[in-house]
Amino acid sequence: MENEKLETDELDSQEDKTSENDEPQGEDQNVETLLAQKKHFRDKFLKEKEQREELEKKLKEQPKEQPKEEKKEIVNENYSLKDIRALQDVHDDDVEQLTEYAKFKGISIAEAKKTTVMQTLLKEQEELRKTAEATSTGTVKRGSTKASDESIVEQANQGIFPDTDEGIKRLSEARMALKKKK
Repeated sequence: MENEKLETDELDSQEDKTSENDEPQGEDQNVETLLAQKKHFRDKFLKEKEQREELEKKLKEQPKEQPKEEKKEIVNENYSLKDIRALQDVHDDDVEQLTEYAKFKGISIAEAKKTTVMQTLLKEQEELRKTAEATSTGTVKRGSTKASDESIVEQANQGIFPDTDEGIKRLSEARMALKKKK
C-alpha cells in the first residue's frame, strides 16, 4: 500500500511540475505579448500626440495670415469712374458676377457690361426678380371679391345656381336690379 501511495504522490508531484513548467512559459509569452502591445500603443499615442500638436500650431498661425490676404483683395479692387458709372444701374446681386467676368476676360467692367453674354445674363436675372416679386409667396390675406349682379345672373342662365340661401337671395336681388336698370 505504501508503494501505491508513493507512486501516486510521485505522479502528483510530476503533474505539478509539468503544469508549473507549462504555465510560466505561457505566462511569460503572455507578458511579453502584453509588453509588446503596450509599447506599440504607447508609440502610436506619442506619434498622434505630436501630429496633433503640430496641427494645433498650424491652426493658430493660419488665422493671422488670412485677414491680411482679405485686406489685400479689398484694397486691390479700385474701380475707375467709368466702372462705377457702369455699375450704377446694375442690381446689387449682379455686381459680383459682372466684376468676376470682367476680371476673367481681362477687360474693364464697362466693356464687360456691353458684351452680349453679360447683357443676356443681366436681363435674365432682372426677369427672374420681377417674376419672383409678382408671385408673392408670402401669407397675404386677400379680400373676397363680391360677384357683380351681371355675373350672378349670367351663371344662373347657364344653369349654375347658388347652393346657399344667401346666394339665392343675392341672385334674386341681382335680377331685380338688372330689371330696374332696363
